[in-house]
Amino acid sequence: MRRLVGTYALCHFAVDLCCVATVLCVVAPALGSTGIVTAALAVVAYDLVAFMLQLPIGAALDGCAGGMRSALLSYGLVVAGVLASYVPAGACMAASVALVAVGNALFHCAGGVDALGMSHGRATPSGIFIATGAFGVFLGARASLMFGAVLRVVLLALMAASALVTRGLMSNSRTSGIRRRIEAPRLAPAAAGAVALLAVTVALRSYAGMVMAFPWKGDATLALASILGVVAGKAAGGIVADRIGLERASVISLGVSAPLFLLAFEHPAAGIVATLLFNFTMPITLISLAELLPGNRGLAFGIASFSLAVGALPSFAGIMAASGPALAALSLASLAFLLTGLAAARRAHDG
Repeated sequence: MRRLVGTYALCHFAVDLCCVATVLCVVAPALGSTGIVTAALAVVAYDLVAFMLQLPIGAALDGCAGGMRSALLSYGLVVAGVLASYVPAGACMAASVALVAVGNALFHCAGGVDALGMSHGRATPSGIFIATGAFGVFLGARASLMFGAVLRVVLLALMAASALVTRGLMSNSRTSGIRRRIEAPRLAPAAAGAVALLAVTVALRSYAGMVMAFPWKGDATLALASILGVVAGKAAGGIVADRIGLERASVISLGVSAPLFLLAFEHPAAGIVATLLFNFTMPITLISLAELLPGNRGLAFGIASFSLAVGALPSFAGIMAASGPALAALSLASLAFLLTGLAAARRAHDG
């Protein structure tokens, strides 16, 4: 179990780094200053496709007992996207963005299905799997500064390494190639309501994450500390929730982060701690959705990812409520929806 989650977590870091680096450090600069609007649209299109596509892909992967073959295919799509970026033509650049976006969506669902499939009601595996992606995105946006002219070679090497370690997992798995029948989700009204409430919670968290534009993030050290807070929060959130319960972990996460956000714009330490605590809820909502849809864990993962994309839409439209009070309000609203959703989920399980 630890090997599977650890391997997927490392590959998640590599996939997100490669995809973001391809879009931001290869495609966007290739479009030039005259194509700045097109470059911005490419970034938005990548984000929306990569997350929204996880809903249908996740549902489709519910027909597989394991996601490792799909993970291997996702690496191939990312490699194809990197290779397409070598051709400085508009169509090839568009194809590059599309390929890495689809590859990213497929990998997330493949890893999510496997992490949730072996979670047995625990939030820790999905938290560890998801956490590393944020660091991959952080480094991916800065990849051209780190690797320069050999950037594409590094990206291809990362995908090759990911394929090798995933193939090693497959050799020890008896389920990676088995297919099963896709079951339509069967939800009682209480369970459907819980799913909706949890989806709203994810959307609110996504929007809050998009508008955390703290002025001190211009400092490289503080920006790194902030993103490490995101990584640590997602990983620790699952561990804490498994120890003290989902509701208590949620109250600590969002109830404590709310007042800290009031200080976050002026005080980096408050912002970093608030960011860490705020991200506790990611594995909480994910495992709760999975437990409501035990026969459709891929769909559950897809719902969470689709909700992330929906939550990002206001920021893409320029609606940026970036202030301490706004973030505090978003935290408290998220807490209200999350606790109500967890209560509805509990009633659904008991009923």
